[in-house]
Order: sequence, then structure tokens, then C-alpha cells
Amino acid sequence: MTISKITQNAFATPATEATQVWRNHTAKFTVHWGRTGAVVAVNGEIDAANASSFADYAKRCAECCEWLVVDLSELTFIGTTGFSALQSISAQCCSAQTKLKVVQSPALSTLLRICDPHARLPLVDSLTDALAEVQRSGRPLRLVP
Repeated sequence: MTISKITQNAFATPATEATQVWRNHTAKFTVHWGRTGAVVAVNGEIDAANASSFADYAKRCAECCEWLVVDLSELTFIGTTGFSALQSISAQCCSAQTKLKVVQSPALSTLLRICDPHARLPLVDSLTDALAEVQRSGRPLRLVP
């Protein structure tokens, strides 16, 4: 599948392939699908131009996963709209009972000192740590009506 075809369909539904890429002028988002979860990796910037699209897609991923890792280790900038996007993703994960881990970067750490002084986002230092934590325990059971 070409990048242009992926870009057109990137936010319609979660990926059916193991890896999916979406780009805009400031960022590249890559989704790696695993057996029970997904890793959404961001390279570049999360700003007003792409924060809502990023949040919408990550939230759709969370709806069909047991776990979601948002890897921001390659993030070079994140604005307050990016922080709002992360809060929205976290709320969706909580609602869907999806385990969430956020891999931090220096850019995110700077923003969180101001916007999240109580450390409410589930941060980890590396992708390896995130994957170990989300796979450590099983998904909580849900009652099905």
C-alpha cells in the first residue's frame, strides 16, 4: 500500500496491516499492530495542525486493543494541544479498559512539568519498558450483556 493510499484511509478505521504510516508537514505517525495491542509512534511534532487527528486515530486503536503504547521518544515538540490529545487518549483507554503506556521524550517532559505536575499520564522511559508493562498482566474481564 502506498503512502498516499494510507493517508487517505488512515483515519477511517484501524489498520488491517501490521504497520501503517500517516504523515503531515510536521510529523510522521506509525502504527505497529501486535497480536493484542498497538504501538503508535510519533516522529516530529504534535501541534495544533495534527493533534486532533493523532488523538482520533489513537483512540480508535484503543477501542480494539487490550493495550496501547504511545511512543513519543522521537518527538521534537509538543504543544498544549498535544497534551490535550494525550489526555483524550488516556480517557478513551480508561473507558475501553485498554492498558495505556506513554514513552516520554525530553519535549514531553518539559511540557508535563507545567501541564501535568501530578503525573497522571502513565509514563515510561522506553519502548521496552512499555511493552513489558502492558504485557505483564492480562486484560480485566468485562461483563457482556
